[in-house]
Amino acid sequence: MSNKNLLEMPSSYAVMDTEEMMYLDGGLNIGMNRGYLDKNICLDQARGVIRTYNWKNVTAEQLQREIYGHAVVYYKWSVLQNIPYLDEKVYSHVADGVDLDDQVDRYQWVWDNVTWRM
Repeated sequence: MSNKNLLEMPSSYAVMDTEEMMYLDGGLNIGMNRGYLDKNICLDQARGVIRTYNWKNVTAEQLQREIYGHAVVYYKWSVLQNIPYLDEKVYSHVADGVDLDDQVDRYQWVWDNVTWRM
């Protein structure tokens, strides 16, 4: 008897929720909040993440600019979409919240040189 739509899992498989997967992958998503349009709130958040997770490969200032950049692009996209370097790839990167990791973000140049100056 064939069951085409039945997925057989090995007896040793483990069920994992999203939070566990993010932890195992090394990063986390802090969501999106209008408060992140305030650079001071972003710095407090960045310091808290670094302290809580004991991150060593990224500075609080780098995370601050990343958090702020995500918020600026997310909340002000209609005004910013024609600015060079703020393309659909950047928007899709920020659309699901602020993904942070213990490393410099691949869009750090955008956060440092475009959004931080706003």
